[in-house]
Amino acid sequence: MMKPYTLFVAAICFALPTSPSYAEGRDTSVKTAMAESPSALVNAVVKPAFLLPDNYKEVMETSLAPFVYDAYLPQIKQVLDEEKDPRNLINADEIEGYSKVLQSIAEQSKADGEILWGRIQGTKYERQALRWIESQLKGMSDQLEVHYDSFESQFPQWRPILNELTITAGPGLEGSDSWVVPDAITAFLSGITPENGISADVIYVGQGTASELQGRDLAGKIVLLRGSTYPSALMNSSRVAFSRLASGDFGMPAGVIVWWDTPGVKQVAGRVGAPGGGDAIGKAMPWISISNDNGMYLRKMLDRATPENPVKANVKVRGMIESGTDRMSGNVWAKLPGKSGKYIILPTHVDGYFYGIHDNGASVAMNMALANYYANKPIEEREHGIIFMFQGDHEVPGVGGTVPFVRDNKKFLEESLLMVLRPEHLGLNAFMDERPLFTRSNVTYPLILNISNRSPLLLDIFKDAIANYSIPTGDMVLPQPSADEMGFYPPYNKLDGRQPIYAGWIQTGTFYHSTADIDLQAINFEAMERIGRAHAYIIDELGNYNLDDLHKSSKPLDENANFYSSDFMKMTLGNW
Repeated sequence: MMKPYTLFVAAICFALPTSPSYAEGRDTSVKTAMAESPSALVNAVVKPAFLLPDNYKEVMETSLAPFVYDAYLPQIKQVLDEEKDPRNLINADEIEGYSKVLQSIAEQSKADGEILWGRIQGTKYERQALRWIESQLKGMSDQLEVHYDSFESQFPQWRPILNELTITAGPGLEGSDSWVVPDAITAFLSGITPENGISADVIYVGQGTASELQGRDLAGKIVLLRGSTYPSALMNSSRVAFSRLASGDFGMPAGVIVWWDTPGVKQVAGRVGAPGGGDAIGKAMPWISISNDNGMYLRKMLDRATPENPVKANVKVRGMIESGTDRMSGNVWAKLPGKSGKYIILPTHVDGYFYGIHDNGASVAMNMALANYYANKPIEEREHGIIFMFQGDHEVPGVGGTVPFVRDNKKFLEESLLMVLRPEHLGLNAFMDERPLFTRSNVTYPLILNISNRSPLLLDIFKDAIANYSIPTGDMVLPQPSADEMGFYPPYNKLDGRQPIYAGWIQTGTFYHSTADIDLQAINFEAMERIGRAHAYIIDELGNYNLDDLHKSSKPLDENANFYSSDFMKMTLGNW
């Protein structure tokens, strides 16, 4: 079992002030202060903190052990009596079992030597996952009409073939010693280095804000850039900072090392391009990213560097763009009829980076459990039909398999679609972050609720599901589609008549597109059980209503609005 505390900074001791007025009449022979002067404090902490990441973690855990122990708290429970809950057949073990198979497929890609590993879109590992899901669905019930639709990947894909970062000189290294930084990765488009890489002095620029760059000469340097995740690698400070560096206004760097601040994980698939699909910006110069722990050690090397003993590095970034014809993707979907002739579609994307459990294997597994649950009920117990959809080709640019699905089934959808209910990135444990104290908690991170047409009825149904199944949810509703459901809307597709209705939960957060799934055991399947039952509750409640009910007092989605290029986003990015 993973140790409950993951630690990243030097331990801090807290002490009350010891001024004469406070100490008067008290025994001052026992002191807890680490130091009593600024220079003494700096001297006390600098030496013990300068350890390689693995040694650092070991010493920190050993040092902290006398002060903490694990409570082994279970996840919060649902409000409904579990024994009387009609949806109690949806269970954590089944969801976790499906998820483990998806994880094993991702791990095989790593064992096969893929640098950007996982169920990457358009690769044989994504196809293997789709075929496995197809076989599972076919074995659930004769009521399920199962389809496999293959298609070429719709988007060119970056595939790294060489990612290496070696620190060749600097404090802590003697003579010809070097430090090969573990798990360095360039997950999206980048400039290319020569085969032997680029070698240069390393310079640290913090978050790369304009004030941090003023007066700096970055020409020919390898820049260490702190990538702050606000709240994730999808939205992060490095997007703007990278472009600021690549503009050349402060001298053109030779390359960039992005040091992600995501705690406790080995790898992050983070972006440096513009939000909304502008990954081509990454081609402006070579870049590579490293973990929080490894970046901390590199920064501490730079803390100790001098003109006579600078930090030097060699960066190798090689990769290729593979066209859609080089990558075959696909969709698996299972149609389960209901009495009304209308259908609820549950789309979950199968591809994902690294283990791909948070994004999006746990939600795929939950969707499979829902398919098994409903396929074993007679049609008399289902007012509306359900389409359980497992699409590929998602991660670039974030909408994929739904586009050809809608195009190929347009007439059916125009006549029979009730609504789209999309689960995405669910089940991620929230962490208590009081560093140096950092551990899992007994709740998941709050989910974001989306309702495209602002339907009061849909909001009430979700509120009831939240209350009954204890689902942490943010107190706001977003009407803008943000992932695969966009395939039902322009500019990708347009259905005649009224706009399709979309609703669902999504969560990104600090650990999005990272290896936290396993590094921190960050997915909680007890929570996924409750979330799965909540989805079943929503589906059952929808059986009491028709399409007109869901449109009543609603407000159509503004299809011309673009969140990624909005003033809100421009102003947010302008703060970085």
